[in-house]
Amino acid sequence: MNNLLDQLYDIEGIDPINWWPLAPGWWVLILFLALSLLGLVIYYYRKCTFKNSWQYRILNQLSHLEQNSKKGETQPTLIELSELIRRIAIHQYSRIECAGLEGKSWLRWLKNHDPYQFDWETKGKYLIEAPYAPSYKGIPNEDVLGLIKAIRKWVK
Repeated sequence: MNNLLDQLYDIEGIDPINWWPLAPGWWVLILFLALSLLGLVIYYYRKCTFKNSWQYRILNQLSHLEQNSKKGETQPTLIELSELIRRIAIHQYSRIECAGLEGKSWLRWLKNHDPYQFDWETKGKYLIEAPYAPSYKGIPNEDVLGLIKAIRKWVK
């Protein structure tokens, strides 16, 4: 009897399914999740760095000036725009190139260096006249908003 029992072999179960290597569907899912995570990190990094940039501060200031212009404060808005466009030009180009320009030569320089070809010589005349003009409200609000829009394009 012992002899017969010794001849029996144990029943071995089926080998367990190995989780590695992964099926192609899992690789696609992992790749998708990794790229999504990388995209989110890059998006928030760019958003954070843009909020710390000079362009973000200028665009916020332009929005504030636009609100002031809509309230009817066109002359103070133009005075600030005049200073702002000068600071932008000095930042993007050199101080030597544009800081000493004034009057029509300043407007000509703006027209020549504007990538969107805004007509600074005719529509930007308020930038050189407003700081020295007496207080009045004869400046059209549409012209001020047009200048703000042109400066906003130039900053972007």
